[in-house]
Amino acid sequence: MLVISPILISGTIEVEDKEKVGLLGKNGTGKTTIIKSTLCDGTSRISVDGEDFCSTRDYSKLSVVLQEPYSQVLAETFKEELRLISKFHAVDANLAKKLMGEYMDKKFIQLSDGYKKRYVIATVLISKPKYVLLDEPFANLDREAVSMVKEILPLGSLIAEHRTREIRDLVDRVYLIDEGKVEEISREKLYDEIFLKSKGLRGFKLTREREAKLGDVVLEFQAKGMTLRLREREVLCLVGKNGVGKTTTLKSLVGKAFVIFQNPDLQFFHATVREEVKGDEALELFGLKDKAEKSPYALSYGEKMRVLIASAFSSKSKVIALDEPSTGMDGESLISFQKMIDLLVQENRSIIIATHDEDIIGLCDTVVNLEK
Repeated sequence: MLVISPILISGTIEVEDKEKVGLLGKNGTGKTTIIKSTLCDGTSRISVDGEDFCSTRDYSKLSVVLQEPYSQVLAETFKEELRLISKFHAVDANLAKKLMGEYMDKKFIQLSDGYKKRYVIATVLISKPKYVLLDEPFANLDREAVSMVKEILPLGSLIAEHRTREIRDLVDRVYLIDEGKVEEISREKLYDEIFLKSKGLRGFKLTREREAKLGDVVLEFQAKGMTLRLREREVLCLVGKNGVGKTTTLKSLVGKAFVIFQNPDLQFFHATVREEVKGDEALELFGLKDKAEKSPYALSYGEKMRVLIASAFSSKSKVIALDEPSTGMDGESLISFQKMIDLLVQENRSIIIATHDEDIIGLCDTVVNLEK
């Protein structure tokens, strides 16, 4: 059995080697800290089959998939990574090929964000550790990849995930971090939208009322050989498989729109959240007032994305483009995101969203599938 006893959160998490367990909680409650327990940084006590993990650090028994793919890549391509790992562990090359497909030889830095996520999941699972901790494994993955990862996730997994609907039929048991405590809850709670919203969790789809007619064309751009026209007050969503070109399309809009990409740490320019956001209205809207004087780098991933989107709101740009904006967002952040979209439309601004997230498709006026 895997037992994790957090230092700063009361309660204990237990994972048997014959089950999959979910870990839920709002942004900033400590999910990522628990997943990073394998770093033995003193934030948790970890026991693997009755032995103190940090005294041996035997990563053949316990390994981790971190939220940021860049943080655990050693080689330039997956084929090189596979060769390196095979020097220390027996590896399942077929599993690697299943996840990476034709991209085994492509440089990590050139992969789409979805394939970067596949890359790190594959590097951990191919050595078949007895227990695995995963932080947001479904973020940035298309529907096909989500199904594939669900199929290969092993027993003995602890899965921290905001996309509640993706894990509620996958896991055997669920823990919730709430108000400084981690406790097991009934899996049936994951189908109760009232409960989910009360705890700041996801598991519901966003919708919006469309009252005003769309205005004139404000931007014309190319995407996969198509000419797309964005109109005033329009929310245009780009969808499609990992690697189809959504992020590439948004990169072409730099200078024409306020573009937010998926790696938050590369997009901060100021020492505090207040300086980044530049507006009390946005701080209030996105629940950032209590973090106004903090460094944006000190926040959780979901909170960092909220800071970037709040800064886009404050920018007064007529066109805002967002690349997977709901990555790392909890339920409260999704509701704030919907409010932001509504306010932007009321101000006659236009939004482009590249996304795999079915929870936010209901916000779109127009959906363009780049696979077609």
